[in-house]
Amino acid sequence: MPDESEPYDTNEAEIFSRGSLQLTFDLIRKVDPNLALQVRNIVSGEPLPRLESGLDTKNADHFRVGLNSFQVRAIVEGLVAQSRAPSNTIKNPGMVVVATALIDDWMKLAHKMIAELPESERP
Repeated sequence: MPDESEPYDTNEAEIFSRGSLQLTFDLIRKVDPNLALQVRNIVSGEPLPRLESGLDTKNADHFRVGLNSFQVRAIVEGLVAQSRAPSNTIKNPGMVVVATALIDDWMKLAHKMIAELPESERP
């Protein structure tokens, strides 16, 4: 795992904003409460040092996600389930759009994890 004091790029697959992690928690909480708790624990940890963005708010925090591939897969599956839920069962239809955007973020991490596997272990 990289040194947390080193500069990072918010476009790195394993770097998630506080908001993305909190929304992921909210969306998967009913599907997989234990995994949702692990996501929430990331947010309750120490954020990465703030970039020179000038923003001095906790909403500007970013975290390095250290979940395993099975957990990332379960998150994607939970978000997909939420994005496909009938609109009459979702209190906030905008959450379907949010779930779809989060799926892209988590899939980016999943693809990175697969690419880092030794050739003999790749699917």
